[in-house]
Amino acid sequence: MKLTDIHRVPYGSQNITFALEYSPRKTLAIEIHPDSSIIVKAPIDATIESIEAKIVRRATWIARQQRQFAKYAPPLPAPECISGEGYRYLGRQYRLKLIASQIDKILLWQGRLEVNTPTPFDRDKVEKSIANWFRGRATIVFDERYHYCTQLVSPHDIQGNKFELRTMSKCWGSCTPKGKIFLHPLLIGAPKDCIDYVIIHELCHLQFPNHSTSFYQLLESILPDWHQRKDRLNSQVELRK
Repeated sequence: MKLTDIHRVPYGSQNITFALEYSPRKTLAIEIHPDSSIIVKAPIDATIESIEAKIVRRATWIARQQRQFAKYAPPLPAPECISGEGYRYLGRQYRLKLIASQIDKILLWQGRLEVNTPTPFDRDKVEKSIANWFRGRATIVFDERYHYCTQLVSPHDIQGNKFELRTMSKCWGSCTPKGKIFLHPLLIGAPKDCIDYVIIHELCHLQFPNHSTSFYQLLESILPDWHQRKDRLNSQVELRK
């Protein structure tokens, strides 16, 4: 008989969260799954102290496996607001879990996007709540990354104005002839280094409003690995209205 529980073991400034399964076996095994979740399979007589010690000893290996899965994870299909559907946030995959609750609350927890709502079967309302949550997170994260990117481009005499969120059908970002920059809210699904690529791409347009050789020379001088960031962005996050 298999018994499962969730445990956390401190490691550095963070915790390693794992599902623990006891079963009739002789050795302890650590499994890392594509969603970065950790399952530990232990003998029935194994102590929690010995299990946690093994987790700490393998922490570097665990982190490396999770980074590999995050790097090569395939794009998820468009969500349908049904429990189990996939969403991306900052490059990681999360599965939707709808929870009937007296209060409206959304949080990321152990690989899940948990939507607490009094109306879990109202698809339109759930979809709107999720969209508003992601848009709010996009505003916060993009503001942080925009400040960082403007510091990177400032040695090139580029001074960025404030950005705005805008849903676009064909691009992650855009720059108007007057220098206003727009960023797609769904870009919040991408890793931060990919978000930085889009922002810096648009900031470079403040100096070169086209895709000329001079533009790409400027972009590459600021981000030598922009090709890799662009490929990773396009392979992980789906652009849609």
